[in-house]
Amino acid sequence: MTQRSIANNALVNLQNTQARTAKLQEQITSGTSLSKGSDDSVRASAALRLNDQIAVNTENGRSLNEARGWMTTMEPALDSTVDALQDIRGRMVQAGNGSLDATGRAALANAIRAGRDTILGDANTPYQGRAVFAGTSDSPVAFDATYVGKDDGGVVSRTISPGVTMTVNISGKAVYGTGGSTATPPAAPTSVFDELTALADDIQNGTYSNTSAVNLTTIDKRINLATNAMATIGAKTNQLDHAEDVNTEQLQYLTAQLDDVQGVDPAKAYLEFTQQNVAYQAALQVTAKTVQTSLMDFLR
Repeated sequence: MTQRSIANNALVNLQNTQARTAKLQEQITSGTSLSKGSDDSVRASAALRLNDQIAVNTENGRSLNEARGWMTTMEPALDSTVDALQDIRGRMVQAGNGSLDATGRAALANAIRAGRDTILGDANTPYQGRAVFAGTSDSPVAFDATYVGKDDGGVVSRTISPGVTMTVNISGKAVYGTGGSTATPPAAPTSVFDELTALADDIQNGTYSNTSAVNLTTIDKRINLATNAMATIGAKTNQLDHAEDVNTEQLQYLTAQLDDVQGVDPAKAYLEFTQQNVAYQAALQVTAKTVQTSLMDFLR
């Protein structure tokens, strides 16, 4: 074997050792044993598939969070509406006893108008810049200052798990009415706001009775509508809880699988890197002593 052959073989061995050392260093730094698909096409294909599934799972997680946001925004608004309506109902009972003077009737009427304004604020509750009770409309309110409804009847939906879509909004029309009784003379009330306006006027004028157009039965229906909407939210919240648990467990499973496919054991990789580096340094020293150029090499 000539000196040139020895040198070439030594160089090849050194390059191979250096390449293995560099690969181990890259695995330690990146945390993955697959730096490129050519390292292992089968494992690379599996990793790609798992990453796609994790991306879908992550997107579902964002949809779940947004659906949760709608629920946690609507529920307290509806709860406030129920409380306000129940308070108004109590005022109506007081107004029906017939013993109030004009001052007392005016006080009850003003309390009902204040309750109406509270309910208007509830109906116009926003989420991410949109009125939650306005359907798919981009209007900042579900009812304007004249109580005209902006709910377009649209359905806001989110995908909460593969193949499962949830409607996350509650119809403003269904709970609060359509609104907009602006005719002269006034038309029949079309929203809870119109109803409460007419009710307050009747009480203040002394014309209210249990047989009035807006009476206890009217308010009880509004309370039931808001309560039923809260029950719907409760059922959807339970569904979200289950979907979130499944989504979290699936993410943990997919992440574990991906780690099995392309993960790196840091302790093991560092030990191998240290051993490989020691071998490389030793090979350099041996090669330096073994492959030495002499004057005779140049004279041949």
